[in-house]
Amino acid sequence: MIYTFFNLILILLIGIFAGIEGSITGLGGGAIISPILTIFLDYPLYLTIGVSLLSTISTSLSSSLRYIKKKIANDNIAISLLTATTFGAIFGFLLNNYLYTHNLFFIVYIIFGVVLLLSSIFLIIKNLRKRYYPSKPDDSTYFFNLFGKYEEKGEIIYYDGVRWVYGWIVMLFAGFVSGLLGIGSGILKVLGMDLIMNLPIKVSTTTSNFMIGITADTSSILYFKAGYIDFILLPFLTLGVLIGAWIGTRLLMKLKDNTVRFIFIIFVSYLGAKLLLAGLNIDNILYSLLITFIISLISFILLKKVKFKEKEEEKLNFEKYIKEDDAFINKMYKFQKIALILLFILNISAIIYYLLTENILLSYIYYFILISIPFIEILMELKKYLNEKNTLYIALSTIIIINLILGMFILPFIIL
Repeated sequence: MIYTFFNLILILLIGIFAGIEGSITGLGGGAIISPILTIFLDYPLYLTIGVSLLSTISTSLSSSLRYIKKKIANDNIAISLLTATTFGAIFGFLLNNYLYTHNLFFIVYIIFGVVLLLSSIFLIIKNLRKRYYPSKPDDSTYFFNLFGKYEEKGEIIYYDGVRWVYGWIVMLFAGFVSGLLGIGSGILKVLGMDLIMNLPIKVSTTTSNFMIGITADTSSILYFKAGYIDFILLPFLTLGVLIGAWIGTRLLMKLKDNTVRFIFIIFVSYLGAKLLLAGLNIDNILYSLLITFIISLISFILLKKVKFKEKEEEKLNFEKYIKEDDAFINKMYKFQKIALILLFILNISAIIYYLLTENILLSYIYYFILISIPFIEILMELKKYLNEKNTLYIALSTIIIINLILGMFILPFIIL
């Protein structure tokens, strides 16, 4: 594909927009990158999926940097659920590759469209709960220690995760969708944590932002080995995502919960409608607008007519279950800050080098450093649990590492 300077600047702007959207809603920027590039710029979907997947790692890193400092994202919840998403991502890629090599890729268009349309409704459903109340802890709450707290406008919000098994099943599907469509599938993660596990929206959104990068990492080498990554597109798009996610995280901290859920719904609905119709081989803008209107109407009715039943706040001494390791938080924050600066410098260098020489060597170097960062983060989590002698989370972290090794270093050289 021939790129003009105007195309590349436009791609950079798309990345900024996607980064803002991804960090604020928890959807992950990849949810709209592929549709925008495919619908408005006529890029092949199979090529946009690979670079979109990598952009979610940028979103994750840039977003979680600020959230870690604020102590909102919950490590235990993330690690326990990543055992599902990293496993599901492998099978998602395998289906993607099968559909592409057997001329059945229209199915990916249809699935992508349906996922985006449902995402629009789920974002509104999340708006129905006006105030967060902790649930009565169940066995999984105590077993996985799913307690936590964070500060919001001077108030300490205590919370606990429940129904972990059901949340894990949703995460398995979220990982599958991530590997199939090259997105963070953040809406499924947020849905699983917010509605099923009864976590506050900001906890589910910020924890999701941490998880999407590691989930995407699982199938990153598979997409590379299959030749589904455009290395000219990569540095421009991910630079935009880094900038956009930085902006979005600062907006999120200032927005009220009900504001977060209103963002991008109509636009995401339109993208979903276009992809769905493209998969069905229907090219009619009126149908796209009609579907967008119907989804928006359903969302509006849900917002106005349906209310969550308020309940009594669960009385429990949360503090005795909550363990905050300030030393580890500072260490992770410093690592992510250094990684972010390094990626930013490499990103700029790769862009300048390409514009001067039309050579993508630095893009390859940038790619390999980018995908190494989530892997290092998991190793840091494992080391923390080893220091704590936390047998359960040592085992869970090890499972994630095994999934990453399987997806990144074994399967690419066996099946491709």
